[in-house]
This record gives sequence, structure tokens and C-alpha cells, in this order.
Amino acid sequence: MAEAGTAMNVTARPRTPRSSAWWLLLVVGAVGMLVSRLLPDGMPRSIAFALYGPIAAAGIVVGIRMHRPARALPWYLMAAAHVIWGVADLVGAIYADLLGGEQFPAPSDAIYLAGYPVIGLGLLLLSRERWRRGLASLLDSAILLVALGLVTWVALAQPTLSALDVSAVAAAISLAYPIADVVLAAILVPLVGAPWGRTPSFWLLVSGVGTLLLADLLASALEQLTWASSDHLEVVWMASYLFWAAAALHPSMVGAPEATREAERGFSRTGLIALALALVMPGALLAGRELTGQDVDVWPLVAGWVVICALVIARIGVAMTAMEQARAERERALIALAHQATHDALTGLANRAQALELIRSALSRARRSGDVVGLLYIDLDGFKQVNDTLGHAAGDQVLEVAGRRMQEGVRAGDVVARLGGDEFVVLLEPVADEVSAIGVAERLVADLAEPIQLSSGREARIGASIGVTINSDLTIDPERLLQEADHAVFRAKATGRGRVEVFAPSQRAEIERRAAVQAAIVGALRDDTASVRTSPIIDLRTDRIAGEELEVVVPDPAGALWQRRQLLPLSRGTDNLCDLDGWVLRRGVLTRPGDGWLVVPVTGRHLSQGTIVAEVNAALEAGLAANRLMLLVPSDEVGGARVLDTLRQLRTLGVRICADSFGGDDSGTDRWTRAPFDFVQLDPRLLDTRGGDMLLRLTVETANAFGYRVIAPGIVTESEAEVVAAAGCELGLGPLYADAGAAVLSQPSSSSAGNGRDHR
Repeated sequence: MAEAGTAMNVTARPRTPRSSAWWLLLVVGAVGMLVSRLLPDGMPRSIAFALYGPIAAAGIVVGIRMHRPARALPWYLMAAAHVIWGVADLVGAIYADLLGGEQFPAPSDAIYLAGYPVIGLGLLLLSRERWRRGLASLLDSAILLVALGLVTWVALAQPTLSALDVSAVAAAISLAYPIADVVLAAILVPLVGAPWGRTPSFWLLVSGVGTLLLADLLASALEQLTWASSDHLEVVWMASYLFWAAAALHPSMVGAPEATREAERGFSRTGLIALALALVMPGALLAGRELTGQDVDVWPLVAGWVVICALVIARIGVAMTAMEQARAERERALIALAHQATHDALTGLANRAQALELIRSALSRARRSGDVVGLLYIDLDGFKQVNDTLGHAAGDQVLEVAGRRMQEGVRAGDVVARLGGDEFVVLLEPVADEVSAIGVAERLVADLAEPIQLSSGREARIGASIGVTINSDLTIDPERLLQEADHAVFRAKATGRGRVEVFAPSQRAEIERRAAVQAAIVGALRDDTASVRTSPIIDLRTDRIAGEELEVVVPDPAGALWQRRQLLPLSRGTDNLCDLDGWVLRRGVLTRPGDGWLVVPVTGRHLSQGTIVAEVNAALEAGLAANRLMLLVPSDEVGGARVLDTLRQLRTLGVRICADSFGGDDSGTDRWTRAPFDFVQLDPRLLDTRGGDMLLRLTVETANAFGYRVIAPGIVTESEAEVVAAAGCELGLGPLYADAGAAVLSQPSSSSAGNGRDHR
């Protein structure tokens, strides 16, 4: 009886030797039934019959132990009922065959009837979750109960009560059997529409109830109307016992019942057929009365027909209500899906697609009315540090609070949207002028700078850089307006953060430059026109080439060459640079001879996506030695769980990791102890020897204390090379060594590929 949500797919259970027990029981039991018919009449045959109750009980218990249903009590109650019936069979045999008793009712009848409440309780517990669903299940059972009750009345009850020589006690007991069977059948009705109602175990159970009802009806009719012996009906009772045990032995018994509380259900095809049969039942019984000439009281049939009609009408009402509820739920689901498609799941704000649509509508209205539309592009400052130090759950809370503060800080008609990550936009419609938009932006900067109290009790602090733009002409489109605001916020972050920057028309050329760069990258990847420029890496202790740093170069249609360091700021927020770096890993590294280091710069965005692992794998499978490849990663973008996980996967492949800008403004964070670095590149500002080399020496010693080997970038003069070498830097690169690029890498120094981090 698995609960909903853990309901087992019983039809998909693997076949095991134990799963065949149910049909083996049926086969062996059927053979036993035939053998029992060959035994002498009397006690031998009665004992064989009396064994089937305990056998059925044992089969049910074995099924419980084999399949371990979530709720075993209903099955144990059914097993107990079969034990009771087995005792009744034995008492009946002793009474009839040893004592010669022929009186009806016999002592065994009381025991038989005592088993019905027990087995009924078991079936009720088995189907109780479906009964809890509501009125539909009750009405279905009531319709079946009345319909079968009419059949019982016509076929058995009225003839029995009409017999002059039947005592009231005998008549009551005779009628009690089929009535109890009808109740058992009605209890099972709610399970017909359940998933378990389509399993072999359920239908074996139905077969057990059906054969029991058939045997009791025939026995009562024979004993009370014809006084004929019911001994030959023993095989039908025996079949009922077998069906019940087989239901417990079948593996699908674990699927009963579901614990979900469902809505009132409509009609299935089977349900419609059952209702139609119930409606025609009284008429069919009257027709049978006329055809057979049987004297049947009409008024009970009329009363039963009225009750069935009332129940069917009520059931139709429930079904119609269910259909209305289902329609309403579908409408709510569609509304929810539409909301999910246009809103951010975390903050509940409009998402990027919806923001663009709202901006488009606002610009369309502005063209007709002449109003001014303002757009604020908000990039949170310090959000990455919150994620790195306090965790992503804290970051989610910060985003929710930030979104709420923005909504509270603008007018009711203005729109706040989350574009993704820590980037938001605010659509101001209408706004008086650019000054008014700046005022809103400055207020939001102040609001977002307020401390945020987290649910953990800790405090988080962030800030915001905001770019402001307005619809300067009537032809501007949403994408261009968003580009202008994005460009303005980029300038705000570049000039100190926590600021408001206004887009100026003179900056439009820079936007066009960014667009041209992105087009050049896409074209270079499409036409395979990108190339690799190398910078030699020198072992400062031996002055030999230890490797080279690879930098992708992209041509544009005008003939200019864009180097990676130029592409980096112009590709912010896109995957184009990730694609270029992936191209270097797939193509560029395979064209470099020798066995020295190959240093490939990558972005934090590339690492967070995780695709770099597959790209590195492809390069290694193509023949690149793992101990030659070193990835240069931006230290300020390392710290998130996904980036750290990607770095660890790359280290597992044998690739070395180098972080840039060690010793810069952000070197005090704990990322240096958590990230799996092998090398670090110093912050180029440390090479300014005018202030002395003490800071340089301390920084190198700090890197060595972490276990990192140090690379000094940007070396221009021989004196700088001597200073960084004296400070303890092992490797260096820069303009000083540009002419060494033509050297052959056949004699790498001792610090070249393969040395790894053996000293750590």
C-alpha cells in the first residue's frame, strides 16, 4: 500500500522466482480442487475443502512477507478472515459428516458470518485513501449497492421470504451472506479508478469477491428454495480462497492504495457503462418477471429505481462540478505558466523577455504621446563576494531584498525587472526629464547600500552602479535603449562603482564598436579566421624559454586585428569570448610544438558554464599532454561553487591552474586558500620598482607560503627582470622577451611542464 509519490510501477518490477508464486498457487490449487472431487463423499472431501481457508491465509501472509507493502494491516485482516472461514469449514464438516446434523442454520454459519466484518474492515482499510477523496466514491459505491441489492431481492430475498416453511432466523442468515458479499463489492468500487485498480492484484481480489458472491447466492437459493445440497458449490468457494491468496502473492499488491487526496473525479468509459447498467437494472428485472412469469413485487423495484436515479443524478452533478474544477485548475495553471514565462522565479519581477516587451510598449506609447521614457540599468556591487563568503542561499536572499527595495523605491506605474544574475532594469514611464531619472537612480543607490539582515542572523552589504538613459529620439528600439543603459552602467562600474552614470549620445560610437566586435568574433568563428598570437614565458633562473602564453586574435571586416585583451571589456555579458577561448583549446594548442607550458587564458563565465572540461578533454584526446596545459583564470571571478568544482575537475585531468593579479586589491580574500591553484601571476602594478621591491618580495613570499609558483607578467626592462628574479619569481613574460618568440622550445628549463606542484 505505497503512498502517493512513492507508488511503485508494479508492472515494471523485474521478474524474480518469487513473482511466479501467485500463478503457481492458482495452478496447484486448481489441481487440488479436481483431486478433492475424486475423494469419497463425507469427511475426506470436507477436510480437503476445510484446508483451503488456512492455505489462503498462509498465502496472504507469505505475500506480505515477500513484498512488504507499506500498510500490511489490511492484508493481515484478510488472512485472519480466511482463518475464521477455515475454522467454520472444519466445524461444518464435523457437524454434518460426524454428527449427522442437517439443520439450517448450522453452528458454522455464525462463524462464517463473523469473518465478514473482519475481511470487510481489511478491504475498507485497503481502499480508505480512495474513500477519503469525497462524494464521488460514496455515490459510486451506493449505486452499485442498490443495483446489486435489487438483484438480490428479486433472485433470492423475496422468494425466500415468500416460502412458508422458512423460519425468520433461517431467512435472515440466508440473506446475510449475499448482502455481506454485495457490501464487500461496494467497498472495492472506489479502487476501480485508481492506478492500483488496473493491476493484476486488484483484479484477482475482485475475482475473489465475485466468486464468493456467486457461491453464497447459489448456496442460499439452493438451501432455502430447493433444499438441495450445496456440496458441489465447494469448488466455487475454494476458487475464491485461491483468488484472494493470489492477489496477495502477486507483486503488484504493493501498489495499493495511493495516499493522495484527489479532486472529485469525472466519468471514465467503464464508469459510464456501470451507470447505464444500474439505470436499466430495475427495468431488466421487471422484463425478466414478465418473461418468466415469476411473481415479483413491483414496488421495491420502483423504489430501487427511484433511488438509483437520484444517486445517478447526484453523481452526474459531482462529475460536472469536477469538470468545472478541472477547467478552473487548467486556467489557473495556464495563468501560472504565463506568469512563470514572463517573471523571474526568485524575485517575482519581470524577466528579460518581459522587460523588453514592456520597454517596446512604452516606447510605442511615447511615440504617440511625446512622453519621455527612462531606463535604469542596475548592476549590484559586491554581490559576488556575498555568494563567495556567505553562500548562494544568502545570495538569493540578497537578490530578493534588493528587488523588493527597488520596487518600493519607484512609483507604482514603473516596472522593475531582473535581467539575470545581479542585473536589473527599471522602466520609468513617463519621466519628466533626464534629471528626474537621475534622481530616482541616486535614491536607489542609497537604498541598496543599506545593510541586509539575513535569515541566518548575519548581515550582508552590497551597493549598486546604475546606468541611466532616456529615449532621445522617436526611432529608438528596446534593444538599443537597453544597450545604452548597459553601456552607461559599465562606465559607472569602471569609474569607481556605487555611482550613477548617464549615457551620452557621444558614447553611441562605443556601442557600435562593441557591436562590431561581437560581429567580428561571430564571423571569425564561423569562417575559421581566428588565429593565435604567442608570448614566450621565460625561466628567470636560466633565461630559457619555459613555455608560451596563447592569445587569440580576431580580424574584422575593416582589416583590423582584435587581440583578446581588447575583446575582453567589449564582450562583457556575452558568450562570444568563451567560444573563442574554446576554439583555442580545440585548435590553437594542437599546433604548438615542443613540450613547454601552453598558457591559455579563460574567463570566469567559461568556467561557470562547465563546458571547458569537455573542451580540455577533447584537446587531451587529440594528443596534447595534460602536463603542458595551464589555464590562466581571473582571480576575481573565482570563488563560486560551480567555478571551484570546474577547476577541481580540470586539476583531476592533470591540467595546471594559474590565477592572475595576485597581490592586487582583492588578494586579502579567502579564495587563495580554497581554489586549486598551481601558479599565480602577480599584479603588474607590483613591478613598479620606484617604491622599492619590499612589497614585491612580501607578495612572492606570501604566494610561496600558499604553495604557489609565481609568474611575473609585463616585464619591460632588464632591470625589472633582475628585480623580480631576486624577489623569488620563477617565470616571467612581457615585452622584453617578445623577440624570443621565434626560439625553439626543445630545451625547456627545470621549471617547465611536468614539474607540477611536487613541493606542495
